[in-house]
Amino acid sequence: MDDAILAILQEFAREALVWGKTLLRIVLIVAVAWSVSWVARRQIEPMLTRRSFGRNGALLVGRILSIAAFVGAFLAILGALGASWTGLLAVLSALTVAIGLSLQDVMKNFFAGILLLLERPFLVGDRVKVKDVEGEIQGIDIRTTLIRNKDGALVLVPNSLMFTEILTNRSHFRTRRLDLAITSVSMPVDQIERRIADALSDVEGVRKPMPAPQIRNSSTEGTRMDVSLLIDAKPEVEQSVMRLLIAQLGDSRLEIKE
Repeated sequence: MDDAILAILQEFAREALVWGKTLLRIVLIVAVAWSVSWVARRQIEPMLTRRSFGRNGALLVGRILSIAAFVGAFLAILGALGASWTGLLAVLSALTVAIGLSLQDVMKNFFAGILLLLERPFLVGDRVKVKDVEGEIQGIDIRTTLIRNKDGALVLVPNSLMFTEILTNRSHFRTRRLDLAITSVSMPVDQIERRIADALSDVEGVRKPMPAPQIRNSSTEGTRMDVSLLIDAKPEVEQSVMRLLIAQLGDSRLEIKE
């Protein structure tokens, strides 16, 4: 009788030791996954934000790392509980195929967003044009790139379109060309040229030397001139230039050429 009880106690102790090791392994796996997620959210996201990834791009990378950590932890826990790795991989493969087929467009835009973050053809704040959309990059989300157009509206462009279409980045070299059309009825060309030079000579962000206005046509309605300025790719520089020219050119008509 004593031998039987002793055998039962020994078996219970062995099982308890096995389950204790398994439980400890699970706790360690969850701790590692939580640590990776914490580092992604508290360390990697701020670092990427400071490196001009933008808040949305940094959040996207942080979410991917967090999800990958917990998915890996889930599979590791199943393995610790004795599940067959072959079966797990088969189920995971089937789920991946099913999700990929049902969310084909979403996944295409998702991976295009990842490639955009890696290749970095543009940064937050850059002025870009893709197809008929032109504006300032606000960020890259999971599915779309956020662009604020010239009307101040937010345009959501699919990441796959940003990745595959011909894209013009007007701010890549940190400068852009500001093309203006000036129409004057009473002011002569040389006076307009002097006033432009006086207004913009001390403006930071306007590259020197500034080209002289080019006369395009002259009629009873006035003389039309084109001016092309190279300025820093910052909205505040353009606004400063426009305010100063409006103040200097009086009743002349001033237009920005697209």
